[in-house]
Amino acid sequence: MHLNTVYITVGTTKFDALISTASSEPALKALQKRKCTKLVIQHGNSQPLTDDEIQLIRKNYGIQIEQYKFRPNIEDVKSADLIIGHAGAGTCMDILNNHKPGLIVINDTLMDNHQLELAKQLAAENYLYYCKVTDLDAQLATLDFTALKPYETNPENLSKFVSAINQLMSH
Repeated sequence: MHLNTVYITVGTTKFDALISTASSEPALKALQKRKCTKLVIQHGNSQPLTDDEIQLIRKNYGIQIEQYKFRPNIEDVKSADLIIGHAGAGTCMDILNNHKPGLIVINDTLMDNHQLELAKQLAAENYLYYCKVTDLDAQLATLDFTALKPYETNPENLSKFVSAINQLMSH
């Protein structure tokens, strides 16, 4: 499966570790092997890549970088061949509703990590994968994104998702 365009999103959070790991040599090599030619990074409140880093990535890996802090992201979601993101409910819903392969990266620096529960549940149902930020490059190199099943938008799945969210919020 070619991953020409990969979209990375941190939502409204600050998740520097995701941005720096996704733009590290091992992750970029894995993306290059999967034929990635464009990386769209929504960095939110995280540290963006510098112009020098962007030039180096283009030169060494042939990957164009587009980055921004915030903007409506529906076009980025729709044009992505893979979405890598934090485990926020909005990101998970974007992956599911747009039938995109997704890799959720758990921010284990959060004290009360409800995100992990949501990602585990969706991964158990084979809708997406999840990993720790330290495993991102290895997962990018080895996961079979074609094995994921598309999420069917129906009342049963929607009520399961809503009850999972409610359960997480009540902790």
